[in-house]
Amino acid sequence: MRFPVPIAKRCLKIRIQTDLRLHSYPARGSERFTELYKKRTAVERVFAYLKEYFGMKRTRHRGVRASVDFQLSTLAYNLSKFALDKLNQQLRNSQQIA
Repeated sequence: MRFPVPIAKRCLKIRIQTDLRLHSYPARGSERFTELYKKRTAVERVFAYLKEYFGMKRTRHRGVRASVDFQLSTLAYNLSKFALDKLNQQLRNSQQIA
């Protein structure tokens, strides 16, 4: 005697090539998708920060000038984050000692 399979346990195998916009890889809801989504949102937050505070919103040119502007902005962003991380680490160490 076979019992019917509940709807939640059914697995439909669909080729991704049928509709790439509807069926994505990795599948939504999987662990790999959540890790990838975390990375994507982190990159988007950095780009938004660069656009807002480092003037990357106004760049309307291409070529060497744009790439130099972008590289200098990302360098300044990375240095400020690195310095902030070091400062926070020193503060945590001094609080643990006290």
